[in-house]
Amino acid sequence: MQFDHTQFTVGFRQALENGIDYREYDKVNRLPEGIPLMAIAGVWGDYNDIRCLFIDQYGQTYRRHITGSAGQYIIRELDLNAKQIHLGQEFVVGKE
Repeated sequence: MQFDHTQFTVGFRQALENGIDYREYDKVNRLPEGIPLMAIAGVWGDYNDIRCLFIDQYGQTYRRHITGSAGQYIIRELDLNAKQIHLGQEFVVGKE
């Protein structure tokens, strides 16, 4: 997959300029288990939240809303700070 942006975390306007509108993504409270996902973007909201966007191999998109503070935006099922995710990084929840 090719991206027009170069880093995972982007502002809302920057996301829109790159054709990413998170409002079209399926909002989930937890990323699905056992499905390979690729990180598309982390779109900043206010200073305390980020919308982490992922896509699976079938083109299904997911939006995981993370609230945090003091630089910690933990995606619990990945046990990872959203600020540490890289564009295009792949994950499988529940698999090590």
